[in-house]
Amino acid sequence: MTSGSERAEILRSRDFIGWAVTSSNGANVGTVSDILIDRRGQVRYLAVDPGFFKKPYLLPVEALEWGEGSLQTSWTDAEVKRLPPYDHSVALTAPVLDELRRVFPRHYGDHVGTAFEPGNGATVVPLKDAKDFRLAKGAPNLKGWTVYGGDNEKVGVVTQMLVDPVALKVKYLDVDVDDDLFGLVDDRHVVVPLENAELRERSQDVWVSGLSGREIASLPAYLGGPVDPLLEEASVRAFSGGGAPALGQGAGDAAMLPPPRDADFAAPPPVPADYAPLPESGYANDAPPPLRDSGDRPPILVQTDDPLRDDRS
Repeated sequence: MTSGSERAEILRSRDFIGWAVTSSNGANVGTVSDILIDRRGQVRYLAVDPGFFKKPYLLPVEALEWGEGSLQTSWTDAEVKRLPPYDHSVALTAPVLDELRRVFPRHYGDHVGTAFEPGNGATVVPLKDAKDFRLAKGAPNLKGWTVYGGDNEKVGVVTQMLVDPVALKVKYLDVDVDDDLFGLVDDRHVVVPLENAELRERSQDVWVSGLSGREIASLPAYLGGPVDPLLEEASVRAFSGGGAPALGQGAGDAAMLPPPRDADFAAPPPVPADYAPLPESGYANDAPPPLRDSGDRPPILVQTDDPLRDDRS
């Protein structure tokens, strides 16, 4: 028999329900609502309810520090708010887990638990966040332009331009991906290198060479703010010939999980061999002109009002 003042060393699952979860900067990000265990009996995730009628999200145990009656994540509250929502009615099958690892490498993949700390200097940031910077005179603003993959499939829409303040040029496009191109039901953005894009100013289209629409959609998710180096590394690999992994690809937890059922995970349908862009694409016979080498187009430049950083007239 133990007295009521002694601390239990073995806890029941229900003992964790309701524990407070705080971020690395001390903000309250929710309470534990469920514990998820894999088929080997290991605790993998905690479902956290953020309250205020918001959807819960998953926190990997590797990203948590266990306290007395509370938990702390290794991420800030801003990072936690950008995690994908968790729908308890969707089974965490092998394809779903693979997609989480691939699309959110710092949160569910090989770099789980590591925080992204933006550095100084060459960090790529949204143009709107680049202090004292603006598009150079005559440079096109691509916000709202439609993006197509190398297979003519529509990928999504440009929401903003990401700039390298040191090189004084736009480096990436932030693309809001069409929902039917990926499996997880949440809004997703990816970054596309401008050097791999062909601009069609008359129709305000962006045509990306090297990857299909679905390959672009399978790139790691851009969560806003300075561009995570992990996204840049994945982009370089994908567009240099390594290719982006197909949806549902990878071993991961496949050995410990049963084959997914159609009801568990609806994988995107394959692209038909005779797929053509929609008639509203604006091109004769629904076929765009062939892509030119990206080197034929000069970069989109930005300029600054700071005379110490830009000596151009």
